[in-house]
Amino acid sequence: MNPLRRIFGRRSMGAGSHNFESAARAKRARDHLCRKRERERVRLERARHRQAIETSRKRVLGVLAPVSFGLAAAVGVQVATPLFERLLLRGTPLEEVAIQGAATLTPQAVAAGAGALAGRSLDTIDPESIGHAIAAEPWIESARALRLPTGTLVISIVERQAIARWHVDDGSSVELVDEGGVRFPGALGPGGPLPLVRGEAELTGELPEAALEILHELKRYAVLTRDPIALTLHLPGLAASDEGIPRENASGYVLELGVAGPRALLGRRLFIQRVARLAALLDEDEAMVNEARLIDLRYADRAVLRAEPASG
Repeated sequence: MNPLRRIFGRRSMGAGSHNFESAARAKRARDHLCRKRERERVRLERARHRQAIETSRKRVLGVLAPVSFGLAAAVGVQVATPLFERLLLRGTPLEEVAIQGAATLTPQAVAAGAGALAGRSLDTIDPESIGHAIAAEPWIESARALRLPTGTLVISIVERQAIARWHVDDGSSVELVDEGGVRFPGALGPGGPLPLVRGEAELTGELPEAALEILHELKRYAVLTRDPIALTLHLPGLAASDEGIPRENASGYVLELGVAGPRALLGRRLFIQRVARLAALLDEDEAMVNEARLIDLRYADRAVLRAEPASG
């Protein structure tokens, strides 16, 4: 073998081996750098995740802290208030009973519903029991009591507003009707002069919406509210035919203007217009109206006065 080729061949092989080792070292360096970058990326990702969790936790705590404090304070007040009142009011004699909200009933009548309180100390009086006892009066819708360290018991009431008296039939007693149409057995005197409703409703104890609408419209006209006690509103009922078969009364709602006065036939609809027409008729010629027996308001554009009952 040629010696020169052997020498140069060895040099060539040495250079190739050196290049291969350099490439391997470069690859290892790149891999190491990639692994290092990946570890750094994971570390940063974990740090951001921990920061997000911490921020979310602080935000939740920021919301819950006031709520928790409020709940704790409320519970504390609920627990501490009775004890504080008991200590504050112990031995304080009752010196005055103040009534708030009484318009229909007298303050004396309201106070009487609370029972015998004279001579008692405020810490022995249960405000809740007082409120329940007073609310048992039919005229009172709700009541509550408050004890003050000055020796005063304040009783606040909300009264029912009666709009009419209601007599279902001759076998029942006359009761009152509130603004919602509900009948209640309160004393008639405090209600003052009120119109009378006669007849039976479909819902026991409640006036129909139509009857409430008529009563509301009556209050709008001075000529109809001048003497409310003289007004009687008859609810629609069943009338017997010539064959004795019950049928619906075609007259609908009937307003009686005094015991000896005429009856206004209001029908079953358009009550606002018909009550307004009746009021205008009374303002125009009340004497003529009082001479009639019936005032038929069921026509679209006029009122018809009759001396005899209308047929049908």
